[in-house]
Amino acid sequence: MKLYKKIAYAGVLLSFISCSEDFLVTEPTATLSQETVSEASAINPAVAKGTLLGIYENLYRRGSGGTTAQEDFGITSQYMNLDILSTDMAHTGKSFNRQRDISELTATIDPDNNNNLRPWTFLYRVINLSNLVIDGAGGNDAVPETDNGKFTVGQAKALRGYAYFFLAHVFVNDITDLSKEVLPIYSSADDLEQPKSTLQEVFNFALSDLLDAEILLEGFQREDKIEINQDIVRGLIAKTYGALNNWEQTEIYAKKVVDAGYPIMTADEVALLPGEDGSVGGFNDINSIPGIMWGIDITAAGQGLASLFSWWGFMDQYSYSYAAVGNSKAIDAALYARLRADDVRRFQFRPNLQPGGKFYYKGAEVAGFRNFSGPQLNIDSDSHYMRIAEFYLLHAEAAAENGNFATARTSLKELLSLRLDDTSYIDALPNTALADEAALQARIELWGEGQSYFIMKRRRETRTRAGNNWLDFQGQSFSHTDERLTFEIPQEEIIGNPFISDQN
Repeated sequence: MKLYKKIAYAGVLLSFISCSEDFLVTEPTATLSQETVSEASAINPAVAKGTLLGIYENLYRRGSGGTTAQEDFGITSQYMNLDILSTDMAHTGKSFNRQRDISELTATIDPDNNNNLRPWTFLYRVINLSNLVIDGAGGNDAVPETDNGKFTVGQAKALRGYAYFFLAHVFVNDITDLSKEVLPIYSSADDLEQPKSTLQEVFNFALSDLLDAEILLEGFQREDKIEINQDIVRGLIAKTYGALNNWEQTEIYAKKVVDAGYPIMTADEVALLPGEDGSVGGFNDINSIPGIMWGIDITAAGQGLASLFSWWGFMDQYSYSYAAVGNSKAIDAALYARLRADDVRRFQFRPNLQPGGKFYYKGAEVAGFRNFSGPQLNIDSDSHYMRIAEFYLLHAEAAAENGNFATARTSLKELLSLRLDDTSYIDALPNTALADEAALQARIELWGEGQSYFIMKRRRETRTRAGNNWLDFQGQSFSHTDERLTFEIPQEEIIGNPFISDQN
């Protein structure tokens, strides 16, 4: 972990410089300690806040996975890869070789491939930066006296918990084997290289962080949607309990999120409906859509993301980038065929099954939704990480697993009534089919949003690249435990960490 700790410390040094003119950092960035961070935070509490903002920046910043690749831009770059691995997103074009080795399943069996290095670096960087904030507040067991202190540590613990949740999925073949030693846990920025902990210990650590964050963030009123509040934490807790198939707690926490009152996105917000000008939807403006709970408000001047180095460039066929010129992604044709005739989500996809009616940049209508039309050379369309629809469906899934079938039907209908003309088929479904139906609807509702992979592992599913629009492994099936669907521990980590010598 030495490489990643140096990167993290460099980011903290910048926070010290920008947040406090009175605090002079004299120690080398590679030797920053808990004491250093604590002293800086004591002199100027804005140091911790600045470090926290640095963690959030890693969620969308180019190079946050430690490489210069155009596919390295934070969490949404990982979401794309996971959607392909989940079998729901067909890679229908291979121009410029972008993500070709993900679709062909060669990257995930080669520890030297940078597609393994990027999520490892990105997630452990989030962990290390979070540790610096937590250390600066007194450590894992400390509870700050001020509300601002609690809110800062609460966000840091939420981010650290989410990073371990993410790691436990993407670097572990079988998430049901809780006794297997899988990942190192770093609970302090001063920790040296650590051996693997068991998967149960990793999940326990993630849950401990998230449950602490839930308490610490009581009363927190965020200024921007990039900040994690108590509702986001509860969503992450629900997902973590879901991964463990603890359905009772999953139902409880998903219901807490539902009860927070975020409205479900309307039909014209989720799809470009016939006759509309496109100004309402597109998933391109998180602040105008209350149903988006967590995301980043991107501005061309603020973040400076060129379209070639962004999720939009890879997914939006109207942007001036790869999706328009042969490196296209589309919904698996067989999954699309499962959409009912009266489902408005059919309008999310063009005849080639690309998501041109779901994801499009601000102003695409000005050019008549023409491929490669620009003007999004520098990205000002936003990115989202969580929306309320997921938790109506997760609540329905968990309720069905708990035998609360009427409750499951109610939650399903709450969402599907905004997608279908007629939801009466839900009443006709046998009780035993309700949980799987909720999971299927989640795959459809959240297509392209990076969640299908987590659903597959939560449901312990075997998936098939069933659509005829796949270029690789068309018709072949993959278990959720298939090694080809899980990233390898990077070779750099195996070389640099004396306690890790094997893969998972």
